[in-house]
Amino acid sequence: MQQLSAAGAGFIRGEEGFVDHWYADPGGIGTIGIGFTWSSGAFRIWWGQYKPGVKFGPGATMTRAEADACLIYVCGSEYGQNVAKFFGRDVAQNLFDGVLSPVYNCGPGALAWHWAQDIKAGNIAQGCAELLNTATTEHGLVLAGLVTRRAEEAQLIQFGDYALGNAAGNPVSGPVLMLGEHGTGVANLQTMLQRQHLYAGAIDGRFGYGTQAAVLAFQRQHQLNPDGKAGPKTLAALAA
Repeated sequence: MQQLSAAGAGFIRGEEGFVDHWYADPGGIGTIGIGFTWSSGAFRIWWGQYKPGVKFGPGATMTRAEADACLIYVCGSEYGQNVAKFFGRDVAQNLFDGVLSPVYNCGPGALAWHWAQDIKAGNIAQGCAELLNTATTEHGLVLAGLVTRRAEEAQLIQFGDYALGNAAGNPVSGPVLMLGEHGTGVANLQTMLQRQHLYAGAIDGRFGYGTQAAVLAFQRQHQLNPDGKAGPKTLAALAA
């Protein structure tokens, strides 16, 4: 049965990022490592075997090496099997890896959506065009990081491009950057916060707790809604 490649694992790791402790993602779902959640049966098995006696919740931690090993296990025994069964045959490796990435992000149910059905039928360009606008929001808000991710997944599926940061995402109306986001938009945000002397961390394009704290400080200074999210009003105030 076809498996996720090493390049594909690196791609997903880059899209998901790595966090060494339990946290609530933008949708409020408990997450750790490379986007692992308790909803994954394979992850629960891995956690029970390699983290015996450790409760999955606040305070739980995971090393990078553990996360890398867990990603291979979870994709091999769960998400990769879903994709392999979906195609029913071996396909180009970039196609397999590229489809697995949104399935890992959205769940196996994503294989029933139009984008995946079109790709399975051989309508690659049409499926990729639909993928660009698939699952890019949380609670009605467009997340710039998800828009970028879908564009990069489409590039991988259609053109075999495993590089991150090369895809030109669609223009987004009112993007919101928040905890868990990553990409150029977050790096620009960190740069603006650094110029305000509110952020002293690395300009790494990862919206972590340090970036969130800096956003909160800026919002409080400028009488903006202190929600820790860099939406249109906060971004406009920073740019000004």
